[in-house]
Amino acid sequence: MKINLQSPKSFCCLSKSIFLRLLLFVSVILGTQANAQTTVSIESSDADNTICAGTSVTFTATPQDETVTPTYQWKIGGMDVEGETGDTYETTTLTNGQVVSVEMTSDSVSSSGITMVVNPNLPASVSIASSDADDTICAGASVTFTATPTNGGAAPTYQWKIGGTDVEDAPSATFITTALVDSDSV
Repeated sequence: MKINLQSPKSFCCLSKSIFLRLLLFVSVILGTQANAQTTVSIESSDADNTICAGTSVTFTATPQDETVTPTYQWKIGGMDVEGETGDTYETTTLTNGQVVSVEMTSDSVSSSGITMVVNPNLPASVSIASSDADDTICAGASVTFTATPTNGGAAPTYQWKIGGTDVEDAPSATFITTALVDSDSV
């Protein structure tokens, strides 16, 4: 094609052609950039990602491009978790060191993984000490009992008993009483 720049008709046609090609180029570039900016992140319901074996933990996927209607595939260790395609994933079966991630299949982008620390469940026990060194008291004397848990977790709860019967309103690690009689066990 020979273009005569002196002719307004040729220049006008060239401008339309260039404009259409430029419009196509820009739309392709913008479309590519929009896809490149689409990301997905995940969050765990456990703030420090450290749980005990068997603990329920929920992961939530959040797309960074709010214009998409995403579809997901949850993964553990890079392997698909069968049937888990929603924006949340809940599990109680994680083991130490497993990495949970999600692929936003609608845009073929994956999240960064969350590495879970899963501590084994250890047997819990409690020892009880009294404020009376030889555990011999007189009727009506005040005695303080203190429970010391082993593997009790972050916030153990307590139920004090006298002779196998629950003591009401005694939920703390310390129990004070003046109501003991001969042969009572705490």
